Amino acid sequence: MITHAGKRTLTLENRPYLLSHAAAVGKKEGEGPLGSRFDFVTRNDRMGQKSWELAESELQRTAIDLALRKGSLRHCDLDLILAGDLLNQCIGSFLASMHSDVPYLGQYGACSTMAQGLALGGVLVEAGAAARLAVSASSHFCSAERQYRFPLAYGGQRTPTAQWTATAAGAAVLGAEGGSSVRMTHVLFGKMIELGVKDANNMGAAMAPEDVNLDPYIFRRAERCVLQKIRYYHNHSLVFPLERTETENRQSHLIPYLTSSGILSAQMFFLSKHRR
Repeated sequence: MITHAGKRTLTLENRPYLLSHAAAVGKKEGEGPLGSRFDFVTRNDRMGQKSWELAESELQRTAIDLALRKGSLRHCDLDLILAGDLLNQCIGSFLASMHSDVPYLGQYGACSTMAQGLALGGVLVEAGAAARLAVSASSHFCSAERQYRFPLAYGGQRTPTAQWTATAAGAAVLGAEGGSSVRMTHVLFGKMIELGVKDANNMGAAMAPEDVNLDPYIFRRAERCVLQKIRYYHNHSLVFPLERTETENRQSHLIPYLTSSGILSAQMFFLSKHRR
């Protein structure tokens, strides 16, 4: 049963289980501070495909397959797949799940896609609409550059505030029954805030409001493990100050890896070193 615990916070009485999870990343991400924590690190960001977009699809398919394998599950055990990416019509996610023979629901929330999928997936499992489902999200630096800025072959000069999109995919399996110790207790749907940011390349400024607009209900009731992980990643800010270098930005872009660290709400992760 789903009940309201605030204007935008839902309480899940049955508390769906996180049955398994996996993260697949690119070569550069594998060289970062969390490299040993990922389930799969590709040696070549092209992943044997003819285009960057197909490479992203392959990366997401790999993450889903790994999550299922870790949970001793198969595609036929799933009722739904909720997945998204940064490309037009979520084409990367569609191709990743096209041959799974599982109903696919495309998600698009940019950096919040994984949290959106987990939130909706938790509600679907709680309501009995699905006994077991997979949630996935992906991004690829090269496909995102072509989508939002300029193709890499163009050789354009990057602006000082340009961000580095991670080459990574995360997947999680939620279920109504299971023996996992990680369970979803609440779902928080955020709100949009317009602060008039005009620089299309400065995504950090556009995302910063989330740092100070978190639902206090969630923090009062957050699990101890979540708070410990927030403290652990305190210096790996997701809100990028302008003085950070591109290398630091690239290493601290952890959004696609939420499922590998057990964090179930992206809003909880939008904490910078400036928040005390």
